[in-house]
Amino acid sequence: MVADTPPISSIETGEFQKLIGYEITDWGPGFAVIELELKDEHCNRHGNPHGGVLMTLLDAACTRAGTVDPETHEMGRAATISVSTNFISVAQGGKLRIEGKKTGGGRRIFFAEAHAYDEEDNLVASAVGTCRYASNAK
Repeated sequence: MVADTPPISSIETGEFQKLIGYEITDWGPGFAVIELELKDEHCNRHGNPHGGVLMTLLDAACTRAGTVDPETHEMGRAATISVSTNFISVAQGGKLRIEGKKTGGGRRIFFAEAHAYDEEDNLVASAVGTCRYASNAK
C-alpha cells in the first residue's frame, strides 16, 4: 500500500527557513514549490531581492524536489553538493515563487533544476543543482 504524502503543514520548519520566512506551498515526488513574501530585509541596497535570498530559495527548491520517495511518498532529507545560479531579471512585485524539479539521478545523488518567478510571472533566476541524499534516506 502506498502512503499518501503527509500534508505540508505537518513538515517541521527549520530555523533558517524561519529566519528567511519562505513557505513550502507544494511538494511531492520530483517537485517542490516555495513562496516568499518579500520584505525590506530580503532586499539589497537598491531595493531588489538580494541574490543570496534568491540562491537560498533556488537551492531549497532543488533539494526538496528530490526528497519525496515516489513509491512510498515518505519524506527524506538531502544536502546540496553544488548549485549553479543564473540571475536573469529584477523581480517585480512583492512575492517570489520558486519551482523545483528533480531531473535525474541514482541511489545516492540526484540532479534538479529550479526557476524563480516574480509576482508578474516573469522568470527572475534559475539554478541547476547536484544533491546527495542523507545517509539515513533512500
